Amino acid sequence: MAQPLISVIMPVYNAEKYLPAALASLLGQDYANFEARLIDDGSSDGSPAILEDFAARDSRLHVTRVQNGGQARARALALAQARGTYIAFMDSDDLATPRWLSALVETIGAADIAQVNYATYLAGPQARFSRPYHATDFSVRGADTYRLWLEDKEMRGYLWNKLFRSELFTPALPVAGFNLMEDAYLIGQLLPRVTQINFHDEAVYDYRLNPASTVHDKFHEADLRAIDELGALYMQVAETRPALEALAVHKYASLSLWVLSKMTPAQLLQHWGYAEQLGAVLKDYSQDFAAELADHAALDLPQRRPHQLAAELRQQLADWSALIGQPRHEDQFDDK
Repeated sequence: MAQPLISVIMPVYNAEKYLPAALASLLGQDYANFEARLIDDGSSDGSPAILEDFAARDSRLHVTRVQNGGQARARALALAQARGTYIAFMDSDDLATPRWLSALVETIGAADIAQVNYATYLAGPQARFSRPYHATDFSVRGADTYRLWLEDKEMRGYLWNKLFRSELFTPALPVAGFNLMEDAYLIGQLLPRVTQINFHDEAVYDYRLNPASTVHDKFHEADLRAIDELGALYMQVAETRPALEALAVHKYASLSLWVLSKMTPAQLLQHWGYAEQLGAVLKDYSQDFAAELADHAALDLPQRRPHQLAAELRQQLADWSALIGQPRHEDQFDDK
């Protein structure tokens, strides 16, 4: 039986340090029938030359160069180009073991999405290690697909350890206007189109721990769009699926606190409306939490000196973090 074509999508931005190894691991797959849609997202380092060199050696690699617009836009462009029956995603600083694609195809069966396990890859002599699932192989359907997405344990919000039927992306989905957890946003948008997800506990993808990743980055204005767009998906689940309300509100609150905790005091003052919005949500859904909320009425900003006000705002975030069982965030603030 002929192998179905897989379109592998890889956004690339200033990845010259790790890109050759990533591409070599992709070309080392024991599954031969794939095309790679490599989107150079306006790199200013040696990445374009590396991409062209690899593409010249293997006709399965297709390079498109665009102005920098973020990995979500790069992926959307690649999806429009893709010809495969299935869609897979790879990051330009990771490694795929030879069985990555074949294990995904073996797992998907009649499902809409397949997910395999992965290993965390540390540069240097450290060993790779994986996090096993609660069962070797299992499937979820219906509301359980949303539950696992919200729990972010068995089904993490990553794209690179999953295989998707290409028809899931038709019609095209809105493109995230942010880079913070845009993977989870894409998966959340797909869930209404998904009937079944199959899982297989085989670690066939190596995720490189990279401190330069956007999840470790400082605050950017675009992070607020993560609250607006991804947070809206969480709250939509809270409103439409009562059994998942507590999980969904927790996710919205955790996302908001994460973004707010990345701000300097000056940025927090500027964007305190997002904290007020979070407080209103927590109050509306207070039955989902063990503790009663303290009064969180809007602070009278003009009557306080900035230093005093910043301390009060940090304390408010710390109180809300404790309320939902999240780690305290105030030690992440920079008083500059």
